[in-house]
Parts: sequence; C-alpha cells; structure tokens
Amino acid sequence: MTGQVLLSTYNGQAYLRPLMESVLAQDCQHLEVLVRDDGSNDDTVNLLREYAAANPNVQVIVGDQVGVAQSYFELLQRSSAAADFLMLCDQDDVWRRDKVSRAVGCLARGGPETPALYCSRVAIVDEDLKLLGYSDLPRKGLSFRNALVQNVAMGCTITVNQAARRLLLRETPRHVCMHDWWFYLVVSAFGHLVYDEDPAILYRRHAGNVFGIPLGTVETWRLKLHRFRRYGKLNPVVRQAEEFNRIYGASLPEDHRLVLERFLESRRRLSHRLRYSVCCDVYRQSTRDQLLLKFLLLVNRMPC
Repeated sequence: MTGQVLLSTYNGQAYLRPLMESVLAQDCQHLEVLVRDDGSNDDTVNLLREYAAANPNVQVIVGDQVGVAQSYFELLQRSSAAADFLMLCDQDDVWRRDKVSRAVGCLARGGPETPALYCSRVAIVDEDLKLLGYSDLPRKGLSFRNALVQNVAMGCTITVNQAARRLLLRETPRHVCMHDWWFYLVVSAFGHLVYDEDPAILYRRHAGNVFGIPLGTVETWRLKLHRFRRYGKLNPVVRQAEEFNRIYGASLPEDHRLVLERFLESRRRLSHRLRYSVCCDVYRQSTRDQLLLKFLLLVNRMPC
C-alpha cells in the first residue's frame, strides 16, 4: 500500500517540526509528503526545504496565499494518482506512530472501487502536549443527512482512498464552508465512511486556533455565537449544498437526491421552512444542536 500526506502550511514554524517528525516516523512504508505553503512570511518555507533536502519523499510547493480551503483543494489537484490513500494533515498537530497504518487498515477492508473516507476522534492537548480532553463522539453516526448540515470529519484526521480522490476531483467547488466538510459531504453521498473512536492525533490548542475544538459548555456556546454572527446571514451551508447539487446532483442515488431536494426547497418560503423545521430529515449530532438547527431552519439561517 502506498500513501501520500497532504499538508498546507502558513506561518507554522512554531509547531511544524514536531508534526513533520511524527509524520516521518509512521510505522508504514511508501509514505510520501506533499506540502504546499500558503504564503508564509516566517521561517516555515526554510524549515520545509530542510526536510525536503533530507527526505526524498518530501515535496514542497511554495504558493501564493489563497486560504486554507483553497490550498487543500490545490493539494488535492496535485496529489498522486498512484497513491492508494491520501491523508490530510494540519501543521500544528502531532501524529501517533500508528496513525496511517490504522486508517489504511480500516479503509482497506472495503473494495478499492468504492469511494471511502476515514476520520477519527482526537486527543486535545495544550501547547506543551499536555492532555486537556477529547473531541466529542458523533453519537448519531455519520451519513449524508448529517453531512448536509454538520461536519464531524476533522480535516487533520481524514484519509481517503483513490476512488474518493477521483470523485472529489470531478470539479473544484466555488462555495464551501471548509475543505474537510466538502470531503465528508461528497464521500457520504457516494461511498463508505469510517469513524475511529480511538484518537490517533494530538490536536494542539493554542492562540492561533482557539475556535477549533471548544472545551466545556461556556466555550462551546462562545464558539456557536461567533459562528452565528459571522455566517448566519450568509447561509454558507445552503450555498455549499447548492454547489454540491450543481456538481453531483444528477449522479446522486435516489434517496440522497430526495433528501437534498427537500432541504433546498425548504429555503424558498416561510411555509416550507415551518413544515420542514418540524419534520426535517437532516440532523446534527447532539439534541441541543438539533433543536438549534430546527430554529435556524425556521428563521432561514444555518449553523456552521
């Protein structure tokens, strides 16, 4: 089995070295690393070139600043058609030694022609890698009906097979909430999903990513308020669903097509929103979030 790690960096010199060391120390063979720097102005590029000079399996692309989502879509476009599996990676995390082999082992159980995506829980640590807690488990399970309105596939844990890569490369979307959410949405509609409850990644919390994973009730609601203020009027979730429909709608299985049509149609009129908010067939993972979803559906706003 061959694998390729896709890493986008931006001003990541503070934590990049532990990440690279953990990726290069994986207990698997034939692992390549493709890095795209998104316009860093610190010493990140020099550090990456140091690793590329010492490791022939590390390739570095220096690009203009386009933002994290677009940077990962460019990495996907440049990814290897020969790799059996692709793994997304964040610049400030630390991988446990068996991260890749576990993901590959889970996905290898399915057929190579079926698009498949693996993601997992993470252990949340502080800047010094001291354990703070764990990310929430998706108790209701992963599915297309969940992926339309919530992302539970953290990008730093995602691994996809070559069939999923080909599906995702059908067209680069113009409107997405985030690249990992798009990966989850697309593969959930056409393929197989695997969620690993055993964390294989140390997710480092620091000043630069405080809106990543909240810890505790107060911080959770602080994050929700921030996202509501930022995105509520823009309905990015609906725009993402419309973009998904434009690219993949004609190919959807009948059950997923009906779910998507009902979701988009409910946006049209207040009467449609009222009816849909009562009996919607999309869901978020917690009871609290599901109640919030129903309210926001009614007022024509959407949570991210």
